[in-house]
Order: sequence, then C-alpha cells, then structure tokens
Amino acid sequence: MEKNHNSTLPFAHVEQNEVSLLDILLTLAENAKLLIIGSLLAGLITLGISYTLPQTFESVAVIQADQTTASLMTTAAVLDPVIAQLGLSKDESVEFVRNLLRQKIKTAVGRNDKLLTLTVSALSPEQAQAIALALLQQIYLLNRPQGSVRARLESQLIDAQARFTDAGNVAANLRKKLESSSVTAVSSNDQARGYAELLNVAALAKNQISVLQVQLEGVNEAQLVQSPTLASNATQSKKALMAVSAVLVASLFLLLFIFMRQTLRRMVKDTDAIGKLARIRSALGLK
Repeated sequence: MEKNHNSTLPFAHVEQNEVSLLDILLTLAENAKLLIIGSLLAGLITLGISYTLPQTFESVAVIQADQTTASLMTTAAVLDPVIAQLGLSKDESVEFVRNLLRQKIKTAVGRNDKLLTLTVSALSPEQAQAIALALLQQIYLLNRPQGSVRARLESQLIDAQARFTDAGNVAANLRKKLESSSVTAVSSNDQARGYAELLNVAALAKNQISVLQVQLEGVNEAQLVQSPTLASNATQSKKALMAVSAVLVASLFLLLFIFMRQTLRRMVKDTDAIGKLARIRSALGLK
C-alpha cells in the first residue's frame, strides 16, 4: 500500500503545477478592475488627443490618365518642383518635406472608367488646392515628349498626314472616273477595288494621326474631368476608431502584464523554480 501511495506523488506534483482554466479565470477576476479601468483610460486619453490634432482639408481632382501617371505623382521629379514652387521647404530639408507630402497625396484609378482621382490633404483648403494644381501642372510638363522622342513622333505625324492627303486625293480622282459613263465594266471593277483600298489606307493614316497627336500632347488640361476642388469643411477624422484601437492595444498589453506577474508570483512560491532561477543567474554571472 505504501508503494502505491508513493507512486502517485509525481502525478500529484504535476497536477499542482498545471495552470487550469479556473486559474486563468481567477487571475482575470482578481485583475478585472485593472484591465477594465486601464483599457478605458487609454481609450479616453487617445480620444482626447485626437481632438487636439489639427484639422485637415482635402482637394480632389479627376483626370483621364492611367496607373503610370498615378505612380508618377509621388516621384521626386514631380514633388521637388512643386515644393520649390510653393515654398514648402522653408525650415525643413527637401527630402523631409517630400516624404511628408507623399503621405498627403492619394491616387486611385477606376477599373471601369479609367479615371485617375487625385486627393491632396493639407492644413487649409487653399493649400490643398494649390498643391493639387501644382501637381497637375508638373504632370502635364513631364508627360510631354521631349528631345529625340518628340522629333521622332513629329516626323511620323508628318508622314501619316502626307499619306492621308495623298490617299484622299487619289481616291477623289478615282471616284470621278467611276462616276463617268465612259468607263468600261472591267475597268470599273478594278478602279472600285483600288478606290476601296485607298479608303482603307486613308482610314489607317487618320487613326495613326490621332494616336500620334495624343502622344505628342501627353496628359494635358483637355483630359481634366474635374479641377481641384476647394474644400469648405474639414475632413472627419476617425476619432472613434482611434479610441477603440487604443482600448484593444491597451487590453492586450495589460493581459500580458497580468499573466507575467502571476507567473512570477507562482515561481517565487515554487522551490524548484527558485533553484532554477538561481542556477540561471549563476550561469549568467548575475548576483
């Protein structure tokens, strides 16, 4: 009987060291006030801070452009001239103001309408609108082909216009011959086919002219659907969301603190744990 009793001691020791669901619930119940009051206090402080933040205003512009233009909006090639033009880097470096400005610029290209929506935030409606206008003006300049690229496009445009004119003139002469009663049936059929081919050549040349003209013009004011707006009201900050997020984060940290403190208390009461801690300190050379 004594042997059986001794054999159950290790199991009893293990059961004493296990953390049950009741232990967790007990720990939460004993620290409920700290958990609730601490989390609510963090939420209230965050809510109070959100009311002290400066108001921001948004200017919105819509233009016919693709994702490439949207990506170009936040590059140094666009932002640096805007910063210099508006004098935004009086007391700070250009790099700092550039990074700050990137955070205030939002772009979105519609999947169906392919329209680029530009949204700029600033501390005043006038500043937001001025930044949006300056961004668009810089985009217009950068989208226009320059140098050898522009010369090549202009040359192609001249050739396309010449083909369109020549095809139109020849087609007009053939049409007069087709309308003449002196043309034989065989000759009429050949001239009709030639006339159709000339019309096709003229149509292709006209389409190429349109494409080349668009490429030469780039993104310009003609593609502007909505000019940058002048906001009359400040944007609504997400104060409630900020407060709720603060409550959740504070709750998480408080839970970690409570369970870590409870674990340390259990370790202090456990002689085996005390011995292990002493050995760890000795191994690390700690007193």
